[in-house]
Amino acid sequence: MTQDDGIDAAVHRHAKAIVSMDIAQIMNDLMPEAMLKLQAAAGGGTAIQIHGYEVTGQSSEGGDHVYDVKYLGPESFTVRARWSKLGAEWKIVDADIIARE
Repeated sequence: MTQDDGIDAAVHRHAKAIVSMDIAQIMNDLMPEAMLKLQAAAGGGTAIQIHGYEVTGQSSEGGDHVYDVKYLGPESFTVRARWSKLGAEWKIVDADIIARE
C-alpha cells in the first residue's frame, strides 16, 4: 500500500456528493478557503443542476494531488481541486473552476 491510498475514493465520494447535493459531505471535504473561492466563482451559492461527473485529469505535486473533475448538467463546468492529506482525511485545500460549457 502507498501513502496515497484512498485519494481516488475521496475524489469520487466528493463528486458523488456534488451530484446528490449531500451538503454535509461537501462541507466535510472542503477547507473553508476552498469553499469560499468556489462559491464566489459559481455565483454565490445559487443551486445548479448536475446529473453526473467525469474525472478528466490527475497529477501529483509534492504530497498533494490535483484532480480535474467535469460536472455535467445544462451548464457543465470543470473544477481543478488540490487535495491534501490532513490528519487521516483527504481535504480540498484549493479549487478553481477552470472551464465552463
